[in-house]
Amino acid sequence: MKRYHPFWFFLYNALVIPALFCGMEIARFCNAKVREGIRGRKGLFRRLKQAKADLEPGRRFVIIHCTSAGEFEAARPILEKLKQRLPGLKAHVTCYSPSGMRSLEKAAGVESFSYLPFDDLNSVRRFLSVMDPAAFLIVKHDIWPNMVCVAAERKIPVLWINANLHSRTKRLGFFLRGLNRSFLNQISEILTVGDDHALRLTRLVSPEKVEVVGDSRYDRTIARLSQVSDSPLDAIPQEWLRASRVIVAGSTWGPDQRVLIPAFATLKTENSTLRLILVPHEPKPRFLQDTHFYLDGYRLKHSLYSQLGGDSLDADVLIVDKVGILAALYRAAWAAYVGGAFGEGVHSVLEPAAFHLPIFFGPRYYMSHEAGALIQRGGAWSVNSPFELEEHLRRLLQDETARQAAAQASGDLVKSGVGATDRIIDHLEKALQTTP
Repeated sequence: MKRYHPFWFFLYNALVIPALFCGMEIARFCNAKVREGIRGRKGLFRRLKQAKADLEPGRRFVIIHCTSAGEFEAARPILEKLKQRLPGLKAHVTCYSPSGMRSLEKAAGVESFSYLPFDDLNSVRRFLSVMDPAAFLIVKHDIWPNMVCVAAERKIPVLWINANLHSRTKRLGFFLRGLNRSFLNQISEILTVGDDHALRLTRLVSPEKVEVVGDSRYDRTIARLSQVSDSPLDAIPQEWLRASRVIVAGSTWGPDQRVLIPAFATLKTENSTLRLILVPHEPKPRFLQDTHFYLDGYRLKHSLYSQLGGDSLDADVLIVDKVGILAALYRAAWAAYVGGAFGEGVHSVLEPAAFHLPIFFGPRYYMSHEAGALIQRGGAWSVNSPFELEEHLRRLLQDETARQAAAQASGDLVKSGVGATDRIIDHLEKALQTTP
């Protein structure tokens, strides 16, 4: 294993860490999330010592680090498999953000959890001394140099799982490349989600460290969907669903709706059976009101999910003003649109893919490996305008064989990704066996 280069060690600890501390101290006065994160770490080491004292004799911790709620969802199948296959280990889940902590506090089956300490050397050494973990797993991308390097010094296996290095990553930039190359080489194994990510990672680390094993989120998606109830669909008049080609648009924002609604309005004049179920990412009153006005502008009849009643529905568009039921609605879909890709990035495409649906989304999908894979397989399309979306949908409306081929491609992608969790645990077992 290559040593952490003294230049980068000095630069990170003498300049970067102090700058981060100063930035947090300033930000705490104007950012509630930063304040919450700092407050949540008070008394951290006292709680960690208690967790270690409560650990059953003969068992050791495995640290599983998830920066926020999304990464924790991907870690859930890892937690379950650990209990089944490695009962001598106990998962201690860490997070960095307050949203991650709120998810951990609500989650069933998480026995031990905490914030990850700040990445100064003193805090990192205290953390690893108190917890004495058998291994350290990092989910997706939140990698802290001192934590990785001190763990490596202590012969603690560090596995980066669901590793994602997208095409626009800053890790390969001129300045950051040297720093990342220095500390990423301290990681024992990098288990990545796809071949393209593996190739980019080998620009930073030895190829022997990198292996493509897939993404545990596929396993989590299948497990979640197997438990999805059909009751949210029961509230919708069945005649409206059965007699229609329903497009379910999930996790939409304003820019998504400015592309989706004009395209739908045009196609609706050509296909009277076409329907739209609109599921905003944040169904707040102001956003719902703006959506009403926008639909009125295109003379589309619409109704709110919360106001459904009776056996009939006279609406072109159903607006869902309830959270937590999107997965169930995909069951009734003919095609899906996934929001977010006109903003920070596309939301999860795995759920509609698991239901064998053709999928559409905007242009910002580069951080989602599965979105790119769906496009390559012919199961999804990225659109930049109402006209593009309209043209793609029109082709599927006119050619059911093409729609079924896209649907099959989506479902096949999810099937091919199942099993990543077991492969990750296999690597963890081998790493534990080879640890001195």
